Amino acid sequence: MSITTKLVALASLAALTCMAHTTWADTTGAKCEMYKKGEKQKDESGQCTFSQRQGYVDITLRNGNSYNLSPGNKENHFKDQNDRPVKRTMEGENTQNYKWEHKKIIVTFSNNDTQQHHTQDHHSSGQSGDTPDNLRDLVGQRGGQAEDQLQERGYKLKNSSKSDDSVYSNWKEKSTGRCVTIRTVDGRYKSIVYTPDYDCKK
Repeated sequence: MSITTKLVALASLAALTCMAHTTWADTTGAKCEMYKKGEKQKDESGQCTFSQRQGYVDITLRNGNSYNLSPGNKENHFKDQNDRPVKRTMEGENTQNYKWEHKKIIVTFSNNDTQQHHTQDHHSSGQSGDTPDNLRDLVGQRGGQAEDQLQERGYKLKNSSKSDDSVYSNWKEKSTGRCVTIRTVDGRYKSIVYTPDYDCKK
């Protein structure tokens, strides 16, 4: 059985077993404040939903507007669903700021939620969200053609899961033990980033 076939099978199994957890286990309620050009947007501020998985962040505001952030090329840098740059900064242990060019969202967690997300996002010693230098050339390639190269370069498939139109496969970097997550869309590698070790142990 080829690795591609295994990935499809694993993704299907994950989709079935996680059907009741479509918001993911690392989704939590939080308080969000939306500011545009310095003014607070009351209809968008208030209780919100925050989801963090494998380096990706989703924020759904009280009025239903959602922001889906993908890891950028540096730590704490993201791209939203419209490919606009977003930078994250931390204020203490309870607050994360997500800043666009003309707006920002301030997310505040309870103490328990903050500890959970802090642990998941920083367990990889500052490497989460970075693309391994030796895998940059594989971004954009077809998954089936690149899998052999992944193995030749010392990566071992640990697990995979499916979300909407994306398949997330987690690979362990044998030389360092770090976890690398590959997001595949329409059969091509969309992104390859370091993620917390937790993702390779699920």
